[in-house]
Amino acid sequence: MSRIDELIAELCPDGVEHMTLGDVAQYAKSRTSSEDITESNYVGVENLLQNTAGRVDSSAVPSHSALIEYRVGDVLIGNIRPYLRKAWLADRAGGTNGDVLVVRIRPAYRESILARFLYYLLSSDAFFAYDMQHAKGAKMPRGDKAAILRYGIPVPPLEVQREIVRVLDAFTELEAELE
Repeated sequence: MSRIDELIAELCPDGVEHMTLGDVAQYAKSRTSSEDITESNYVGVENLLQNTAGRVDSSAVPSHSALIEYRVGDVLIGNIRPYLRKAWLADRAGGTNGDVLVVRIRPAYRESILARFLYYLLSSDAFFAYDMQHAKGAKMPRGDKAAILRYGIPVPPLEVQREIVRVLDAFTELEAELE
């Protein structure tokens, strides 16, 4: 029995609670001025790397528009061509455009869901398969924002989330070393 199995058996003997993404998170609505944006904190869909490989600095930033604000701990997901699997856990604050979804944990759940745990859920093959299943369009499919919020997620106790994140972080580090 793994440490995760032990924790689940101990902390949730009746099973892990499941909710929809929209129950625990929402799309960011706050805006930021393009005056506060630089190449290192602007994230367009072209700056998100495929297969959840992170992000790169932008070569250009919008010069005169209000952008969607993202904060540390938000999950950014490329909404165009979901099959490219573009997702990033923000390690800084900045701005983006409407082609990137900014998923922010609702205030009521900030103490019960780890941002890194949510990132792992939203960067999974299962999530992107769901996203593609509900995408609209053929040549440049876009994720259905309403359907994404209906995506079902497990919400185990924080101790279980921490252990899952620890294991996935270790796996990600080993995978990077192999490459």
